[in-house]
Amino acid sequence: MTSRPRARWRRYAQVAALGAALGLLIAGAGAVLPQQPASAHAYVVSTAPANGAELSTAPGSVRVTFDEAVTLPGTADEATVLDESGTRVDTGAPQLSADRTVLTIGVKAGIPKGAYIASWSVISADTHPVGGSLEFGYGVPATAAAAAQPAAAEPSALLSLLVGVAKGLLYLALVVGLGVPVAAVLLGAAADERRLVLRTALLGIAAAAVASALQLVLQHLWEAGAIATFAGSSYAIAVYVRLAALAIAGLAAGPAAADRPRRAARAVFTGASLVAVGTVVVNGHGGSHAWWYFASTALHAISAVAWLGGLTVLGWLLLRGRLSADRLGRMPHWSLYAGVSVATLALSGVVQGLVEVRYPGALVTTQYGWILLIKLALVAAVLAVAIGGHRWVRRESRAAAASRDARPAPGRTARLRNRVRWEAAVAASVVIVSGVLSSITPASADYAPTATRHETIGPYAVTLEVAPARTGPETLKITVLEPSFNAALPESLDVTLGQSGGPVKALKVQFPYRIAGVLHPGKPTPVAFTSAAVTVPRTGEWTASVTVVAGPLEQYTADLSYQVH
Repeated sequence: MTSRPRARWRRYAQVAALGAALGLLIAGAGAVLPQQPASAHAYVVSTAPANGAELSTAPGSVRVTFDEAVTLPGTADEATVLDESGTRVDTGAPQLSADRTVLTIGVKAGIPKGAYIASWSVISADTHPVGGSLEFGYGVPATAAAAAQPAAAEPSALLSLLVGVAKGLLYLALVVGLGVPVAAVLLGAAADERRLVLRTALLGIAAAAVASALQLVLQHLWEAGAIATFAGSSYAIAVYVRLAALAIAGLAAGPAAADRPRRAARAVFTGASLVAVGTVVVNGHGGSHAWWYFASTALHAISAVAWLGGLTVLGWLLLRGRLSADRLGRMPHWSLYAGVSVATLALSGVVQGLVEVRYPGALVTTQYGWILLIKLALVAAVLAVAIGGHRWVRRESRAAAASRDARPAPGRTARLRNRVRWEAAVAASVVIVSGVLSSITPASADYAPTATRHETIGPYAVTLEVAPARTGPETLKITVLEPSFNAALPESLDVTLGQSGGPVKALKVQFPYRIAGVLHPGKPTPVAFTSAAVTVPRTGEWTASVTVVAGPLEQYTADLSYQVH
């Protein structure tokens, strides 16, 4: 009886000993074998360049090394390199090494300095897709925000206003000095009228020179730098060239011009006028873009000078008395001249609006947008008056043709003169507003929409704030709140950004700042995480995959989507 229980306990002891030995054997094997991640998916061992690297030379390729063999999915965007505008700069032919653990993404030669995003999507050995992204900078930090220097002190509101008004006054002086003479010749001013026009033009040229000198003073105060440095800047050099061009235009239009052939004087005057207007464009927004935008802006300025110059000649010279039959016959030529100028003005204005505003929301949320809306309202008023004047010309021309007296009826010319002067006055205000616009930050650069999303992730109430929610550098602020008082305060966040159907798969976001709120008994404590800047190159819907890390074994994940403009 007693031997059977003893034998049974002996067998239990032998099994327990074998189990303990097997456990020790497994533990020992685990200690000497290479450690593998809990996930069976492939993961990145290293990249070249590293995420966030700033390179002094342009890379010929981006290399991604995985811990296991991977396969390319064969899609168009399986591996890409994008610049800050979302344009691909990769060669489009990613390669895998012989053991399929190293992915090489070729980069086009001659890429400009800037921030870039490399993204990839591969298939791991367990057939699961794995995506990833990294940022690097060539000649600049990896994000434009990191490249920004400490903000300089902003100029006063008064100085900003004076800079804009000075530019507007310069535009008006150019209209009088350069636009009036050309319009007078085209509209057939008489000899005595041309002498008055030339005297007026010289006054306008002198006023433009004074306004240019004033710009030098105001711009130096704006930049608040050393005088010697400013004197050699591109802005100052453009003003020097303008002053020289104005002097040449003045000589061509002055009394000395009578000693020269008329055609030569007109050619010199026209060339100098174009140079003067071009320097104004160079010192405005038109000088900071591609050549085609400079050309469009220059056409915009030339058309404004031509149109307003014609209005000035009509309102204060050619319409002072009752129109003669010959002058009434010339009015359709004015309609054509004005129509071409206004059409060019409108088309080039649309181009400027698309470039400088870009986002519809920027029209009503930026200073530039509001001032532009004021300008558009004034332009609409000018066009309404101009249409009325055109109808008057057609009506009077028909009436004169049907009567023996080929002139407008007495008093009719005064009505047209008043219309033209009102048109010129409102158009002059448009010029002033244009000067202010060219002196402030464009709406496309100033537009800063924000995106806010709320989500419950495990026991936490999470708020995501993205500012600005537009292409380029973004900053994410994530506030985590534990409303039930049962969970620990979050230790960290793991966040990646991606765009469904886009080339950016899983762009890692770094959160160097963690700020816990003040503890209040009986109230939850918010913890705010603020990211470093991360570059988003494309518009559309983006997804932030947020993992709240409360501890080594306690993590909660959810996806929060937001719109990038």
